[in-house]
Amino acid sequence: MHLQIPREPYLLMCTLIFVFSACNKREKIQNYVLDGSFEKWHPITLTFDGPQISETDADNPFLNYALQVDFQNGKDLYTVHGFYAADGDAAETSANSGNKWQVKFAPPKNGEWQFKAYFAEGTDIGISQNPLKEKKKALWKSSGSFEIIAPDSTATGFYKTGKLAYVGKHYLEESETGKPFIKNGVGSPENFLAYHEFDDTFDNGGAETPTLKKGLHEYIPHVTDWKEDNFTWGDNKGKGIIGALNYLANKGMNSLYFITMNVAGDGDDVWPWTAPEKQTRYDVSKLAQWDKVFTHMDGLGMAMNVFTQETENDSLLNQGELGLERKLYYKELVSRFGHHLAIVWNLGEETNRTTEQLKSYADYIRSIDPYKHPIAVHNHIRVTGEQIEGRPLEPIQETFSPLLGYTNFEIPSLQLYDTVEVHHEIKKWRDLSLEKKRPWTVYLDEIGPYTIGVTTDSATNNNYDQLMHSSLWGSLLSGGAGTSWYFGGLDTPNNDLSAEDFRTRDQWWDITVNAKKFFNDHLPFSEMQNQDELLSNEKAYCFAKKDEFYVVYLPKHEKTDLKIGDGAFTIAFYDPKVGGMLLDKQNEGWKITKPNSVELSAYNGQDDKDWVIVIKKK
Repeated sequence: MHLQIPREPYLLMCTLIFVFSACNKREKIQNYVLDGSFEKWHPITLTFDGPQISETDADNPFLNYALQVDFQNGKDLYTVHGFYAADGDAAETSANSGNKWQVKFAPPKNGEWQFKAYFAEGTDIGISQNPLKEKKKALWKSSGSFEIIAPDSTATGFYKTGKLAYVGKHYLEESETGKPFIKNGVGSPENFLAYHEFDDTFDNGGAETPTLKKGLHEYIPHVTDWKEDNFTWGDNKGKGIIGALNYLANKGMNSLYFITMNVAGDGDDVWPWTAPEKQTRYDVSKLAQWDKVFTHMDGLGMAMNVFTQETENDSLLNQGELGLERKLYYKELVSRFGHHLAIVWNLGEETNRTTEQLKSYADYIRSIDPYKHPIAVHNHIRVTGEQIEGRPLEPIQETFSPLLGYTNFEIPSLQLYDTVEVHHEIKKWRDLSLEKKRPWTVYLDEIGPYTIGVTTDSATNNNYDQLMHSSLWGSLLSGGAGTSWYFGGLDTPNNDLSAEDFRTRDQWWDITVNAKKFFNDHLPFSEMQNQDELLSNEKAYCFAKKDEFYVVYLPKHEKTDLKIGDGAFTIAFYDPKVGGMLLDKQNEGWKITKPNSVELSAYNGQDDKDWVIVIKKK
């Protein structure tokens, strides 16, 4: 649907569904264009006329103008910030000038929505949390309405399941279905957006990636995964990056980790600005092209794990303080991309920033994000023997302990060097957050050693069995809400900066999807918690709804006793590597050893592999 309201005659305009306040109160009428499918969760775009200006104009369009629109449906009110959009179609035209300002809104409710738009100019008004309260010059105000209906049967991904929301629990929830969400994420390449067909994207001197042409991603192996009805831009651009997302979603992956600014970092090839040093001048066409990719992710059901900076550059903006450039950076990200349905705003990879700085970032983002997307931060690794001022260095504790209970923080984004730590650390932070009465959604977002990560399928002695036990099931059965799978350092093939072909880990994606599918199909996992204390073998894991439902991960060549409640129980076995159906033959791999206790062993004597065992009260 694409409607444009003419300037004249304004009396006729008042009879339309789009009713301007100017019809009754003002002589000058501002026109606008309203685009969208007008279905719940699907984005609508309002495009307004404003001053004719450019990205590089002396009068900075990003700082000195502000568009704010209030959308209201009954008691539901969303205040959404707009952005400068050049000619309004910059993804296609690569325009860097024009007179269009836009706002994007993802309506979370059916029915009639009223909107009131306010456009103002003034020095640095662009970073204002509420331009309406500023004593600046209002250029115009306008208002209107539109009707939203339920998504039709063709809706896919998050357009079908709704926004991912933090609801005070250990798992994010799909707003439309109410189902808890387990992240099965792709964590590399971190410079996913260093794509050769995005405007003004180039290698600015980061780490050497000799397997990449001119240091940029092309994702050529995935061009054939692009489909005829998928996005492109410009002259048929974007097939590689869109095809890569198609492949991953088809495998069952549901999240992607990427950095939106890595200037002076490892890759030094991703930034939202017109140039790496122009930190108040945003590249409108590049960001519009990013938005096409993010929109495709919404339709695929692939969440956006948005890392806003990395350890090498987290003092690049305002020496780490919440200053003008940093506020503008967050404002542009939120206004241009906040309408997407499954965002986690991550304050930084391997953060060096103080607790006070992190809180100031989180507070500002939360104040301008009408959707209240969850906020995360990522820790440095803990290396045995490292000290600071004569005491052991404990970056995990030093990052997260001061944030426990903080109202504008929801997700510790854990990095762990030693995979043996995974099970314990995730349970620790989940339990500590519960004590503070603000349960955290705990993510495992990087596993070590950092030089290895997840190997490729073809690697000699690949590490899939070890990671399956320690990091995949070890995290989920401690109450973790999911993982992003990191590819390893520069000395590994298809690594964290140079990965081009996601099929190099095709077998690993199958193993991880087995775990996600098992949880979604067989467990009331949001009602369960880690209860390893019910086991006699510390190498095994137990996740339970006590006296009703037990899941035990049993490594190969191991046995364990499990304390259970009274009553009759059934038992079933699951092969975490192969997946498939539950094996539910009775009396295979368990025996009663004493009242309220059973001994668990491998299914049918197959103790050369790991097993997941499900014990359920009849």
